[in-house]
Amino acid sequence: MAFYSAQHPYYELERLTVPATFLPLKVFKAEAPIIPTGLKTYPALFAHGTLTLSNGSVISQELPKNFIIPANNGIEVVTDSAVYVPAGNADGFGVSTVSAHLLTSGINMSTLSINQVIGTSLYVRNLTPFTGGRAAYTVKVVTPQDILTATNAVRALVASQKAQIQAFLAKPCKENLLGASTKMIVTWSRQFATYHVPSYMRVLGAKLAGRNFLVMVEFITKPQPFRAK
Repeated sequence: MAFYSAQHPYYELERLTVPATFLPLKVFKAEAPIIPTGLKTYPALFAHGTLTLSNGSVISQELPKNFIIPANNGIEVVTDSAVYVPAGNADGFGVSTVSAHLLTSGINMSTLSINQVIGTSLYVRNLTPFTGGRAAYTVKVVTPQDILTATNAVRALVASQKAQIQAFLAKPCKENLLGASTKMIVTWSRQFATYHVPSYMRVLGAKLAGRNFLVMVEFITKPQPFRAK
């Protein structure tokens, strides 16, 4: 720790070095919950899947896009694109697949819920389930105002603490805010140091500059003895 004269700060003769001891960093911590008040709505989704079409006729067939097919439970399924189904032959049925989705949102459909015959020879089935359907829902989310409210609450908490804490926070200190998803945490820290100032000096102020602890002092003039004229 270096002492500098307030009256003659550039005099090398008035620069002294005395030991200074840094005390453990003093930290006070408080926290308050972040209560979400915002709302975010997620829309309903439609289940998607695949239809398998088997053609037992010697004539090829085609279904257009947006062709509606009813399921066994009354749910309707609509094709996402047109589909061509080749004719059957001696080796078996002509087979094609097409993607489709339910016309009712928020639900799914199990395997073979569609097992229909279109016309006299076109068989339509869903050999796998239709999935991805989801009802609309709303969740609470944290807004900037919620964070501000929690920050003000945690700072107000400090004012209700004991007098020694209030005295500590009344002095210059460093504040850190840490916002998590559910709570706001505030920590205050202050570094204290102890040092000895010779009796012929008066302390004007002190500060921490990087790794150096600087104290501004003034030298006290030694009283001159009184001489009678």
